[in-house]
This record gives sequence, structure tokens and C-alpha cells, in this order.
Amino acid sequence: MKMKLLVYFFSLILLSCSSVQQEADYIFFNGNLITMNDSMPQAEVMVVKDQKIIDIGDESLLKKYICKQENIIDLKQQFVYPGFIDAHCHFYGYAKTLLNCDLVGTKSWDEVLERLKVFSENNESEWLIGRGWDQNDWPIKEFPDNALLNTLFPNQPVMLQRIDGHAAICNAKALELAGIKKQTKIAGGEVILINNQLSGVLLDNAVDLVKQFVTPHHPNDLIKSLKQAEINCYEKGLTSLADAGLDIETVMFLDSLYQNQDLSIFQYIMLNPTEKGLAFAQQNGEFETQNLKICSFKLYADGALGSRGAKLKENYCDNKQSSGLLLNSREYFEQWCKDISQTSYQVNTHCIGDSANRLLLDIYGLFLKGKNDQRWRIEHAQVIDPIDFDLFAKFSIIPSVQPTHATSDGPWIEHRLCKHRLKGAYAYQTLKKQNGYLPLGTDFPVEDINPLNTFYSAVFRADIHDKGQKQYLPNESLSALDALRGMTTWAAKACRLEHRKGQLKIGMDADFVVLSHHILDIQPKDFKQIKILKTFANGEMRYQN
Repeated sequence: MKMKLLVYFFSLILLSCSSVQQEADYIFFNGNLITMNDSMPQAEVMVVKDQKIIDIGDESLLKKYICKQENIIDLKQQFVYPGFIDAHCHFYGYAKTLLNCDLVGTKSWDEVLERLKVFSENNESEWLIGRGWDQNDWPIKEFPDNALLNTLFPNQPVMLQRIDGHAAICNAKALELAGIKKQTKIAGGEVILINNQLSGVLLDNAVDLVKQFVTPHHPNDLIKSLKQAEINCYEKGLTSLADAGLDIETVMFLDSLYQNQDLSIFQYIMLNPTEKGLAFAQQNGEFETQNLKICSFKLYADGALGSRGAKLKENYCDNKQSSGLLLNSREYFEQWCKDISQTSYQVNTHCIGDSANRLLLDIYGLFLKGKNDQRWRIEHAQVIDPIDFDLFAKFSIIPSVQPTHATSDGPWIEHRLCKHRLKGAYAYQTLKKQNGYLPLGTDFPVEDINPLNTFYSAVFRADIHDKGQKQYLPNESLSALDALRGMTTWAAKACRLEHRKGQLKIGMDADFVVLSHHILDIQPKDFKQIKILKTFANGEMRYQN
């Protein structure tokens, strides 16, 4: 009898303990959660504490947890996804463009000048800086000269960068300050002459000759602009960014802003190849905080297709005298790959043309030797000779791509490459097959900041703004699920963040986005109806529509 009473007593204790509710910071319920976790693809309830997901599942979890009433959030059957990750962008550069003259979407050189005149009326900076023009969108699809720019601004230096950042047009005052003359030559760059006169147009490394003289923005203005850039990202559902190329000094400035809580959005940073950056990597190894991860370097092999700076194996079809520019020597790339290989850092290299891609694939192979998990990356991988695709798989090299490039370049790309080279251009399905995954990015501000445009271009191979919906190389499109993976789980893996990002599951950062429609089911005609309703990062709501 005594033994039965003891069993009954301990049973009551266990029952009592099992009914005690655990504390949480937030409880989200009544949702359609697309987790990107194969062991639990969908869920209804998610529980957050200390910026992490501590539980996820069905409505039975509502009995298990307790929190403040105002933090119990009804998702109203809306669609929830892991926060979108941009695997390749330029957040810091984008923030600076918000302080400069916006030339995106200009339809002629005259419109560029009109925008600049209006901008100059309310700008007291020593320099006039703009970015975003693209001669391929103009009736005359050629580089302009700076004659009118010189007339309008004879005494104030002006630098207007092309949308890809790989070309610029400068007025005579800017060229004078930089010491650029008709005879100026620079490796990996070009000073364009028209009728044997300085046109003001500079390509690739030649742009840097002027950049070094540009007066920097006041820190207070820059901080304000960075905060606005962060707001813009959250509005688009972005919760993590990979900034593709910053000096270590800039990264430490950003870190100070995070410490002061001036910024909150997570960034994976690719360091520019400098001696100070290399010393940081050697001394600190992989550097990771709540808001930053530094574990890679960004090299630059060639220019861009739009400005004919991408290095091709054959000459351009619309410029038979040029095959583009290699920005540095083979020895330079080999030395940097050797130095970085002696740290734990990734090597991520900008490669657009098929010649640049082959060169870096070969050099990577010297150090990676075979299958590995180093996750060295080729950024862009836009034009690949079909005989070179298997090198990505052979050395486990990650192609990191930006699908809106395919649809932005689509109207003119055949003129640049000729038909025979299109088979290896923007070949996302083929690239995905090499290692089984493909991270996706926007490359903003080169392209629009919206990751939904990335998804649309990847799946439908059309420009979301094109009413005609012309498809470009549709055989290389991705499935909707793979496009979503490219913006979540695959992007996280490419940034060595799969332990924190890309899925909705226990232990992950509480980063997620709430959409009005199910992105995996929607048709092209209805795609523009999708709205970002809420964005959460580290469990905090950063945006609400």
C-alpha cells in the first residue's frame, strides 16, 4: 500500500512539472510557415526567445509556452519564410549612392545632364557624384563624351559612374585633378579617346585614378544614409546581406555602428585584398558577432559586359578590336590565393567573361586540388565556356550568381557575345548541377534591391518590369523551390552561415519574412501582387506594411 502511494505521489509531481509553461519572448501562431527544413517542411507555430527560434511545430506548442499578451502574434494564415539573404550585394556602396545623384533609368545622355543639374542646385559638396546610367538603354547605345558636362560644370569636378561601377564619365576638371591626359595608360583599365581627344570615359582601373581624389562624405551624413539603406532592405524582406568587397577600415567603422546600435541588419563581409585586411585575417581568423561575419576576401578578375570590360576568350562581337580587360596578372591572383589559403578564409572572385572564369577556376584548382569544403566562390560566373563547367564540381567551387543580370542584359547580350557563346551565359541550371546548390543575390545597387525580382528572373527568365515578358535562355531557369533555396539555405551555406541562417528551425536566428502570397505557387501574371507584410530580424519586427 505504501509503495502504491509513493508511485501516485511521484506521478503527481511529474504531471505537475509537465504542465509548467516555459517563458518565451514571442509566440507566432496560425501561420503557414515554409521552414526550408526537410525534416519539418511546414509548421503553424514558432516560439522565439533571446533572438533565437526555440521551438516550432503545431498548435500544441501554445500550451507549452507563455509570454506577454502583446507578443503573442496571430499570423492570420499568412505565408512565412526564412528571412531573405542577399548572397552578393554592395550595402555600403548602396548607402553612399543615396547621397549622390541617382541616374538609374535615364533614357538618354540629355536626361543624365538634366538630373545632374537639378541635383547640383541643392548640393554643396566639393564634387558632384552620380551613378546609374547605362548607355544600352539609350537610343544611341554608345559612350557619350564630356563636352556638355564641361560646359555645364567648368569649375566643379564631376564623376558619373555607370550602373555597374566599371565605367565612369568625368568632366575636364576631374580629369585635371587626377592628372589624366591623352597619353595616360593603366594596367587593367582604359582611358577612352574619341577623335584622339579625352572623352571623359574611363574603364575599370582607370576609374580609380579619379576616385582617390573624391572628397568623402561627412560621417554624420554617411551614418544617416546607412540607416536609410537598412530600412530599405528590411522593407524588401532582406535580413542578411553579403557585402562584396570592403576595406577592413570600413568594416571596423560598421562594427562600431553595430556596437552603438545604429545598425542591426546582419552582414557577411568580403574583405578587399589589402595588406591590412590580410593581417586581420591572419591574426583573428574567422570573425563573427551577432551582426557581422568576416571570413572571405573579394578579388576582381575582370570588368563588366555592359562596358565591354569583361575578359572573353574571343573578341566582342560588337567590338572586334577588344576582348575586354583582365584587371590584374595571373601572378597577382596566384599570390593572393596562396596567401588566403594559409588562413581559414574563402576566396571569392568577380569573374564575368569566359576567359576570366577559366583563369580563376584554374588558379583555384592549384590550391583546392580536389573535392573540399573550403567554399571558395566565383562571383557572377556570367559567361562560361561549356568545356569549363565541370571545373566547378571538380574543385567544389561555388558559383554565386545574380539572376536579374540575365534579364537586364538580355536585350543586348547577343550583340556582345554572338550566338555561339550564349550556351554558357547565365547558365544557372547548369551551374546548380555542379555542386547541387546555387546562392543568389541582387548585386544592388547595380540592380534593384528587391529580392523578389531575383526570384522572378531566376524562375521565369524575364524582366519583371517588361510588359512583353520576353524570356531569355529559359532552358537555364530554376524551379521556384530552388530559387527560394538560393535566397535562403543555399545563400547561408555559401556564406558559412548554415548554423544560424536560412531555415526556420530550433536554434536558428529568428529571421523571417511574412508574405501576402505563397511564392512557390504564384504565376507570373499575379507576381506583382506579392507584398512584404512584415520582416523580423533576431526576433524583432523591423518592418510592417
